[in-house]
This record gives sequence, structure tokens and C-alpha cells, in this order.
Amino acid sequence: MPTPAPPNRLRLVILDLDGVVYRGDRPVEGATELVSRLHEAGLLVRYATNNSMSTRAEYAQRLRAMGIAADADEIVTSTSATIARLRRHEPEVRTILAVGAQGMVDELRSAGYDVASAADHAPPNVDALLVGLDQLFDDARLATAARAVRGGARFIATNADARYPTPTGFLPGAGAIVAAIRDATGVEPLIIGKPEPAMFQAILEAAGVGPDEALVIGDNPDSDIRAAHGAGIESVLVLTGVTAPDAVASLTGERAPDHVAADPAAAWELLAVRINR
Repeated sequence: MPTPAPPNRLRLVILDLDGVVYRGDRPVEGATELVSRLHEAGLLVRYATNNSMSTRAEYAQRLRAMGIAADADEIVTSTSATIARLRRHEPEVRTILAVGAQGMVDELRSAGYDVASAADHAPPNVDALLVGLDQLFDDARLATAARAVRGGARFIATNADARYPTPTGFLPGAGAIVAAIRDATGVEPLIIGKPEPAMFQAILEAAGVGPDEALVIGDNPDSDIRAAHGAGIESVLVLTGVTAPDAVASLTGERAPDHVAADPAAAWELLAVRINR
């Protein structure tokens, strides 16, 4: 009988940001060392976030200010993942109506798209509507977006997070806006961000890495771990974010990680095993 092929070695690590790499404006203890070790091991590193409000360059600058090595090319936001998806699978999309923050608009324009803002309240004839978190969303922007979709624009959402955390509590997220447009049009959107697997799939495609050569480190079983399962990527849940240690036993199905680590230092111990296979 032929000898079974050995498992592929690890080539790419995808790190969630909030709760894994930092909390607020401070790095998680051990995260800086983890990133350094990943680079020293020659691994590709990608930072993945559902947030569409800032550009990749802004995220890289924020990480470097914390002492964490990061280039803009290593940052994957739900906006940049959407751009990668459009380029590879829907190249006919050239004009976009944007419901979102200025960071999302800037990323789209930098990628060469002709972008109009729903804030202008004049829906142009566009190929796609792209929806992210828009803190100024109102009835007029809803009407503009709905008219664009009813006119044939492809309905795409950067993510469907119903809420997002702030220092003063949770506020409505992009998912609340997506739901309003879906209800107004009866059209289901293509959702790119976690927990859908499209973001991680776009990372794999851009890096030329197979799912069995990658690993996701996240803190949220409802987004990071579910997305990893959907993309066929091994996952590590760290307990430095939204998941309490006593909640791990209740995680089942797509919410159940392949591994659990108390913190980034413990995650490195798990990674070292994969690297040395």
C-alpha cells in the first residue's frame, strides 16, 4: 500500500484583531511576541477584521503604534476582501454606490472603482450597491440604496454584524443597515465578512495558499470560528476576547474550534507543532 501523504505544513496564519491582537488601544499580552515569532518562522500573516470604517493603511499604522509589526498589505478588512472578491469573480462591476464610512469609500476608489455615495441621495446607474457601517444612515440613504437595488444593482454587504461594541455599550452595526435594505427590496445580499467564509476564501486565493496550509486565530466562535469552518481552515480560539473559559464546553458544531488557547503565548505553542510537521 502507498504511504499516506504527510499533512501540509503551515504557511499562513490569519489573526482576528479586536480581542486577539488588541483590546481598544492596547495590545493583548503576548500578541506582539506571537506576531514576531510568526514572521521569524517565515509564515505569511494576515490580520482580518469585519470593520469597514478604516483603510488598511490606517489599521497598519494603529498596529505599529502598539509595537506590532504590520504592513497595509497584511491587513484584510471586509472592504478589501470585497474588492478581492469582485476582482476575481465579478470583474464586470466597475461602478458602485456606497453606503458606508469614508474609509470604505477611499479603499474602493484606491482600487479603481467609480464610487458614488448614498449620502448624495441621487442613485446613479451603478453595477453594485456596497453596504458597510454608516453611522449617518437615515431614511434618505435607505431610499437611495433601495432604488439602486431595485434598478438592478448587485447588493453586496461588507458584513452582517448586527451590532458593534463601543466604550459606552453596543450600537447598531452594518447588519442593521443591511437588514433595512433587504426588507425594503426583498433582495438577499452577498455577504463578505465573517461569519461567512468569503473573507477567508479571498485571503487564501490572494496568497495562493490552500485551506489545509492555513490557520485562523480568533476570539469569537460566532464569527471567527464559524468562518474558519466554512472555509475549511483549522482554528484556534483564544480566551482573551469575548469568550469566557466556562463557555468553551458549550461550543458545538460550527462554533466549536479545533483548539483552545488561553492567550497568544499558548496559541504559539500550538502553532509550533503545525510548523514542525
